[in-house]
Amino acid sequence: MKVLSLLQPWATLVVIGAKKIECRTWKTDYRGIIIIHASGKKPKKSEQVFFEEDPFYRKYIESAEYLPYGALIGKVELLNIYRTEWLLQNRDAMPFYKWEQELAFDDFSPKRYAWQLDNAEKFDYPLPIKGSLGLWEYNGLL
Repeated sequence: MKVLSLLQPWATLVVIGAKKIECRTWKTDYRGIIIIHASGKKPKKSEQVFFEEDPFYRKYIESAEYLPYGALIGKVELLNIYRTEWLLQNRDAMPFYKWEQELAFDDFSPKRYAWQLDNAEKFDYPLPIKGSLGLWEYNGLL
């Protein structure tokens, strides 16, 4: 199965369905189920303070300290990929998104790709595993 490693708290926001767009500097032709891996890298203290004070993050995550790191934590379906410029110009065509929240959760600057995610599912238990860059393959048990 395809896996995407994300830093916390974004990995958790994706698998609980709060973050439905993930912006990347690259795109893929793949569409379908992607397992989300929470990177082992923990936020710096200054970043953690920001997350804990920001109302959009606080709504979903009380403290980054208790998030899983270095583990497979859930899955989503990659529906489509858009250029960020196009998506921002056409967000009225997607009124079901909480745009203020999505914009707070990611970098929508030009020349990036917005991955449209849906059908988020958080695993009952994180599965510790070393991650990798890019979209990578996992052939183990879930």
